[in-house]
Amino acid sequence: MSIQKRAASFGLCILSSSIAAISSQSYAAEGSRETLVLEEIIVNARRVEESTQSVPVTVAVLDNDALREANITSTTDLQQAVTGVFLAGSGGPQNPLYVIRGQSKGLIGTTSPAVVSYFAEVPQPAWGSAVPQVDMSNIQVLKGPQGTLFGRNTTGGAILYSPNAPSYELGGYGGVTLGRYNARRIQGALNIPLLEDKLAMRIAADKNLRDGYTKNIGVGDDLDAVDTEAFRFSLLAEFGNLTNTFIYDYSKSDNDGFGVHPVATYEPSALNQLGIADQVKNDVMRLKDLGPRYNDSAFDQHEKNERKVIVNRTEYTFNDNLTLMNLFGYQTTDLDYAPNIDGLGTYTSPVVEAGLSSAFGPAFVDSQTSIVKARLIDRTKQLSNELQLRGISFDDKLNWIVGAFYLKSEPDGVGQINATTVAQTQYHTLIPGFETGYTNGGAQHFFLTEESKAVFVHGEFALTDTLSMEAGIRYTEDDFNLCLGSDAVPAWLGSDPTFFNESACKNNDTSVIVNSAEVNQKSNATTWSVGLNWHVTDNIFTYGVIRHGYRAGGANGPIFSGELAQHQTFEPEEVDDIELGLKADWNIAGIPVRTNISYFYGEYTNAQGDLAGGVTTSRACTSPTGTAVAGLDPDGDCNALNDPTGGAIVLNVGDTSVDGVDLEFMALVTENLSIRLNATIQDADIDKVYAQSNAFIEDKIPSAIPFLNFCNTVLQANIKYSIPLGDIASELVLNANYYDTSEAQKAGSKLPGYSLTNLRADLYGIRGTGVDLALFVNNVTDEEYALSSSISSQPLGLDAFIYGPPRIWGLEARYSF
Repeated sequence: MSIQKRAASFGLCILSSSIAAISSQSYAAEGSRETLVLEEIIVNARRVEESTQSVPVTVAVLDNDALREANITSTTDLQQAVTGVFLAGSGGPQNPLYVIRGQSKGLIGTTSPAVVSYFAEVPQPAWGSAVPQVDMSNIQVLKGPQGTLFGRNTTGGAILYSPNAPSYELGGYGGVTLGRYNARRIQGALNIPLLEDKLAMRIAADKNLRDGYTKNIGVGDDLDAVDTEAFRFSLLAEFGNLTNTFIYDYSKSDNDGFGVHPVATYEPSALNQLGIADQVKNDVMRLKDLGPRYNDSAFDQHEKNERKVIVNRTEYTFNDNLTLMNLFGYQTTDLDYAPNIDGLGTYTSPVVEAGLSSAFGPAFVDSQTSIVKARLIDRTKQLSNELQLRGISFDDKLNWIVGAFYLKSEPDGVGQINATTVAQTQYHTLIPGFETGYTNGGAQHFFLTEESKAVFVHGEFALTDTLSMEAGIRYTEDDFNLCLGSDAVPAWLGSDPTFFNESACKNNDTSVIVNSAEVNQKSNATTWSVGLNWHVTDNIFTYGVIRHGYRAGGANGPIFSGELAQHQTFEPEEVDDIELGLKADWNIAGIPVRTNISYFYGEYTNAQGDLAGGVTTSRACTSPTGTAVAGLDPDGDCNALNDPTGGAIVLNVGDTSVDGVDLEFMALVTENLSIRLNATIQDADIDKVYAQSNAFIEDKIPSAIPFLNFCNTVLQANIKYSIPLGDIASELVLNANYYDTSEAQKAGSKLPGYSLTNLRADLYGIRGTGVDLALFVNNVTDEEYALSSSISSQPLGLDAFIYGPPRIWGLEARYSF
């Protein structure tokens, strides 16, 4: 069904719902006392502050209290608090993979994210983008393409992390948390007015420690520990019509990595080609018997991330109708993680047949093989600046914004090093000088310089007192220069890659890098949105919007040859999207009720998808000529050094579509009891698969599903009950949160669905003081659930999952003043 027909059909439903809501509103107002009122929630989804009930976007908001009562301590905790959002880590919690409406980013390489996170409205880098959950004002999740008003073009959505701003009142808080697995956390914030109504600063800090809950029976310490620290300094200055807010934000994480649990093997696969299928199968069964809280690591893992951010926001108000705003951002990211992403060790095979590869000699004593191990280092610096002129014209009928945006991201030293090895084998030969060899090469180096430039205009014009038309248009140019190649000296499992700077790559310094070259690509697009907004009554708002969005193309690495050369780069992805919504507050028999519903449908062309399994196995080439065996070598040249990084290729797989509904219900049953229900119900289709001239890719294209970790149904419910305690405490607040998700699809495997229940009790204002106490239990029933997939490849022959935390409990004490 076309976008226009879908819009018309759902528009009738919205109109019918609006009429029904008007009738309910009128009837309830006559016979109720209306003593209870639902809280108004303020968002900046359109870059200005407004009520969430009058913004034409599907938006989920967690304010300061909600973040605290939902026990949000990390980026991935957000997943169980907001429906339709997948936030599992791509290599750990410090490198989150944001997924909304089936749109995400490639796990390897230079793909632009389909969902961008923002800190204080400054876009975060694609890698190492975890924002510390410290002293936050709110978190807003915007669903659907956001390519007109926000800095980066996205096809899936945006996540806005808004820190608490300085104010002119002396105050602050300090808190301590203790819990299971030796959890210890200290956090606090201090707000200091420096000059009355002119200058104020705010300081916040956090230190969070917890032992690992995944037992490592292999090399290294236990996994899934927490060791993070964060510090933020903010300064607010207001002089006349000029307002300036400066933020310095620092965070650091350093732990021993995360647990991976293998769950299945497949045959025939590369494991058979490597001669280790039986050994792997036995190990997978052994670990499955132990359970998902066990890992047998082949090497000492780690996860490190250091992030420094500077934000400066300057606003000058000419008059009530005209404001100039400049938003500057600069940040550096130093991400380094080394996960054992198959959850298995290494395997020793006996004598391999003579003459397997002439480079390694005619006879072998034995070989040691690892399946999939990884090391990713990303050191990036990013500068961005956005200039906006906002105004009100035509007797207050037109609200408009005109702006320009610039971003440049470039290597900070070594750039990105991806040392993912797939089916890496170390051979021991009988020939002096040829004691070792490898079927999969060393680290692959990416030096990416990316620039994005955009100009945009957006406006909303009041056609009547209740009906307005909204439109926006944005022109974007994305340029990138990528120098890439492979380590000249292959490294065996656990060893460090070679470190060098960008000039060595561009100058083709063969002492440290081989097969190096530069790839340049430019893409541009005009994105737009057009919509109608109707304030049916003061409490009922309905809207319809059509949007065109895009995300830039990119490149694969290293430099390909042979049959893969045509897939060195991939084209931009574009989306045409509609969204129709109805947001209503009414009163039924004295009970305030809020119902929000939105329908969405998007058509994606040139959809970008990941293809796994593109790696030369140890038996891909025959002896003595080095001729590729059909179906075993991705490019036909018998050279593992130029195989795709991690065996993964990003390419334009075809045309896709996604549609569904987002639902929100909230009722303030009594002054003390509230109920909230949220749901996302969605479906995804691959409408067309593009033909491929490469037989290797054509054979595996069914596994290149562009909907990474797509869930059809997600439900979330919250019951909140408060009890006044008189002289004992101001109130006791009890929260019960329930989360349920259907299975998630990733390539050839599916993550099973699961349900979680979290409980929390907060005792506020003990004995009339600023002391609060809280007790929380997450995953009350101690469910064993797969949070994300670490590896899913039938051609390779293995599925491995990353499991979510077990039952976690803790006690929190806080003093506020």
